[in-house]
Amino acid sequence: MELVIISPEGVLLNEAADRVTLPGSMGAFSVLKNHAPLVSTLEKGQIIYLKDKKAKRYKIEGGITIIEDNVVKVMVE
Repeated sequence: MELVIISPEGVLLNEAADRVTLPGSMGAFSVLKNHAPLVSTLEKGQIIYLKDKKAKRYKIEGGITIIEDNVVKVMVE
């Protein structure tokens, strides 16, 4: 699946990922390939994504995620 992190300035990250863990407003949650469509608010924390069996991290101050068609879009400030 694809992880895309977008800010008002433009695309900050666009990478393939095997799993994405997001800091949801009601607690962290993970997304795998073929996840059901979902919209969620995000809290300050880290997005942790697994790529080629290596965990990578991206700090955010909050935002919104839209998960659809194997694309995890994260909009941050």
